Amino acid sequence: MMSESGTEEKTQTIETPEGTFTIRLTMDDMGSVYPGMIRYNIEVLRGTETVYTYAINSYEIPPGSLFDARKAAEIVFARLAEDVSSRPHLYLRPRVFTRPLPGDTVDVVILQGSPRRFGNSAKIASWCDDEAARAGLSSRVFYLQDMDIRACIGCYVCYDQGYCPVDDDMPRIIRALETASLIVVCTPVYTNTVPAPLKAAMDRCQWLHAREKVLGKEVRARGLLIAVAGRRGKEAFTCVTGVVKAFMGNLGIGFAEPILIGDLDRLRDVAEVEGIEEEIRGSLRGLLVSGDEG
Repeated sequence: MMSESGTEEKTQTIETPEGTFTIRLTMDDMGSVYPGMIRYNIEVLRGTETVYTYAINSYEIPPGSLFDARKAAEIVFARLAEDVSSRPHLYLRPRVFTRPLPGDTVDVVILQGSPRRFGNSAKIASWCDDEAARAGLSSRVFYLQDMDIRACIGCYVCYDQGYCPVDDDMPRIIRALETASLIVVCTPVYTNTVPAPLKAAMDRCQWLHAREKVLGKEVRARGLLIAVAGRRGKEAFTCVTGVVKAFMGNLGIGFAEPILIGDLDRLRDVAEVEGIEEEIRGSLRGLLVSGDEG
């Protein structure tokens, strides 16, 4: 988690009919997160109470821009000083722009990545959901195709205060992932990788990485990939395995031995693969037990 206070760069005290205000600009070195990342924080205090905050980091500013992050922060600092001087009544109460994430906390999160609601990945997700229930644990299957999940725009705003500016269904997934002890990804292979809705959700979990670094919201979970493919052979899963492993590794999620099921163009129904349901259920049971012990 980043430190709560950085290096103080600039301070201005403003006397108004509503009392004394202080505007403070601080700098955080976030090079441990990304090379050269600097975050500038502006805080408006009425007495000792923080009534307004603003932050911007150096990765938000595209290369070749007229202003760098420091200059942008100094402009905001000057405008806030002018606004507090002319309209102090607007800063009498805290103006908080962050809010708790909506959604439920669960023990097991299942990301169902297939666009087919009743396909093989959905069937596997139902087995995982059932196994969690048998273990007396809460679980949630997220049918990503049915959710409003927009692509990550690479703005890096989440590294300012731990919140994403994109307004969609992703907060519910982030909330569940933060509290889960087991995360299961069920996916088919589409063009050697994962389907678009799942990739979008995994990319947006960069927000969760930011929450880990900025707010200390550490993910403490193990992860399991269960993938299906039409073709035979392990090579069909090379990209999928790499993508999901990178997603989990970025969040510090322990990557368990994946279950990879091929030749479904011929077999069609995953339930017809001899012993596969019990293998999946057995893997879930093992991970749930080890999670409880950990």
